[in-house]
Amino acid sequence: MSLFRTLQSSPATVTIFHNTKIPLSNQLYDILNKTYDTLPEKPKYDFQIDLMQDKMPTYDQYETFVTKFLKSEQAKKTLHDAFPFVKEQETTLLNDKGSPITVKGAEWANKVFSSSEYRLLYDTFNQLEEKAGAKIATKPSDVFKAPLVVDWDQDKLAGDEQTLKELLAKYVDQ
Repeated sequence: MSLFRTLQSSPATVTIFHNTKIPLSNQLYDILNKTYDTLPEKPKYDFQIDLMQDKMPTYDQYETFVTKFLKSEQAKKTLHDAFPFVKEQETTLLNDKGSPITVKGAEWANKVFSSSEYRLLYDTFNQLEEKAGAKIATKPSDVFKAPLVVDWDQDKLAGDEQTLKELLAKYVDQ
């Protein structure tokens, strides 16, 4: 926890990048809400839920994940699973003008997106979510796949039930 947050007595933020069309995303969102709702009053105010429905992380958030959160193989796997594009497959993305561009995914073991690469992914995702990218076969979940749960206070990522329970342990076991 940051010193500033401690002095402010403000709660930690747990963000969930969520998509209601993905069963696992619904499952993790339900677990997160049920955990929060069943906490006694004191721990309940130790964190707040930030719902990011049908959104993907910004480049600044992604950079934070890469520089601070990837302390374990599980954290790397969680982040990598959220970006299925990087599985060495060709994917059609949309540039900032909405024109299709076919790109080949990179080997994930060494891949960190540059700002311009991430902008391409981010723009494509948003255009597809807004249905402006209907002229390509790519789905939003081909670019970014929810769920991704982020505990900004603990520098932890979760993408399945087990990693979410590990993330929430700090709040439940008080």
